[in-house]
Amino acid sequence: MTDESVLEKLTIEIDDKDTVFAVILAGEEKIEYSEELLIQQLVKLELSGLSLLETAQSDIAEFYNENHSGRVKVGVKRDAKIEVVVSSDLLSASLRITAACGGEKVGTEGLVAAIDEQGIDHQLVNKKRIVGLVKKSQMVEAGSVIEVVIAKGTPPEHGVDTQFECLVEEGMDRHPHERDDGTLDYYDLGEIPSVDEGCELMRKHPQKIGKSGRTVTGTEIVARIAKKLTFKKCKGAIVSPIDQDLLVAAIKGQPIIGERAVSVDKVLTVKKVDLHTGHIDYDGSVVVKGDVVSGMQVKVTGDIQVFGLVENATLEADGNIDIKLGAIGHADDPNAENSMHINCLGNLTAAYLENSLVDVQGDVLIKSRVSNCDINAGHQIIVGNHQQEKSGIVGGHVNAGSLIRAEVLGSSGCALTHVSIICKAEFLEQFEQIKAEITKHDEELIKELGVMVGLSKKHTEEANEQLHELKIETEAMKEAINGLIKKKTEIESLMATAGAGKISVQREAYPGVHIKILDQEQEIKSKYSAGSFLLFDGVMSHNSSLK
Repeated sequence: MTDESVLEKLTIEIDDKDTVFAVILAGEEKIEYSEELLIQQLVKLELSGLSLLETAQSDIAEFYNENHSGRVKVGVKRDAKIEVVVSSDLLSASLRITAACGGEKVGTEGLVAAIDEQGIDHQLVNKKRIVGLVKKSQMVEAGSVIEVVIAKGTPPEHGVDTQFECLVEEGMDRHPHERDDGTLDYYDLGEIPSVDEGCELMRKHPQKIGKSGRTVTGTEIVARIAKKLTFKKCKGAIVSPIDQDLLVAAIKGQPIIGERAVSVDKVLTVKKVDLHTGHIDYDGSVVVKGDVVSGMQVKVTGDIQVFGLVENATLEADGNIDIKLGAIGHADDPNAENSMHINCLGNLTAAYLENSLVDVQGDVLIKSRVSNCDINAGHQIIVGNHQQEKSGIVGGHVNAGSLIRAEVLGSSGCALTHVSIICKAEFLEQFEQIKAEITKHDEELIKELGVMVGLSKKHTEEANEQLHELKIETEAMKEAINGLIKKKTEIESLMATAGAGKISVQREAYPGVHIKILDQEQEIKSKYSAGSFLLFDGVMSHNSSLK
């Protein structure tokens, strides 16, 4: 029997649903079936890419073996599928082709229709990439999905506002003196830094003009307009007469860095603070050569340096406070209205403190003794040194954020003394508020982004204007969220520092001392030698020993 007559016994039929069938005709004599017979017939009808059902060949072979006529489903013919996918930011479009399975291959008409359906600007289309992808779709395995970017938009180059470069260091950024042996002397913070007249303070860099972008649909993406800003008004500084982009000091004094400005304040120096000077409320730093007498107030935006004694007065500073001879209050209760008050955002150093109410954001460094005081410090409290005979913390409540180190805690008379490592309540409250604000802003941002996606699909002038306004709002919202996240991270760091904090005793701790780290407390009932109290796996522990 010839090959032609064998092929006549196997024909192909396609119904109106593109289902492909093999029709077997029985003959007078049995024919040996080969799988190539089906392949040859499919090739004749240009169905070579058809995906055969797994049982097709075996079902056909069974009809041949039994020399019976029959009809076997061998597969379903599928045309090539064309998709144009546009990115969410509308800056790129991709052509995706699913190779034909025995059906029609990709045609020019279908390609153009798919591109036009998505509104792609033909001027941005890379025709070479399309041709290459079409050729590839005819060579890959039937049903394979291939894809390539065929059009790219242009992202906008947003304008950059006028930038301001600070050329001096913050006047309140003072550092401990380094001793000859390399250790740091926290009691010697040096002189308050200042700048000379004519010193360069801040340089202004011009704004950068933005450049609009373009989506793959040809729609303009409006760039953010750069703001042209000028120096803010500030005291003690002027714009250079020879360089309008440069701010220089008009006087000698302390630089105070602000937004788009650097002010220069003269350091106010007085012999003493008493009824002759009256209360001092100064925008800058103050140096007192003598004492601050009882009942007086000194409030500054910089530092306070007192070379004498502070007696039952009030000191408040946005920078550091340094009291060479110490401070003493008259009230037995530090919380009394007429008591000694010390508040600062930087560090406090003093020879000694007695009957004082102290609130410090940074460190408290006391040369000899703290007696019957209420102290809250953001970081560490260090009291005394081995050269001082009466050196340590006796009575009162002393709280720090990371470390308390003292020569002695308490007294042989069992003075009630509380020392704690805690995270300030105001920080914990602020932490919860920030978390709630971040959640609220996130929800609002998601809603606005959803509205923007909807507007981006509308190609009207009104929709474009609304989209532009929403973009400005969402950028501002993102900046606000980033600022809140930064604050949240800072507070989390403070909380972690408190958990890792410790209370260190250099000589001894007496009965009557209450130790607390976060929520763990311990009352000392027997005298302890040198050692440290800290949390281990969340439980209070110590490495000191009983005497």
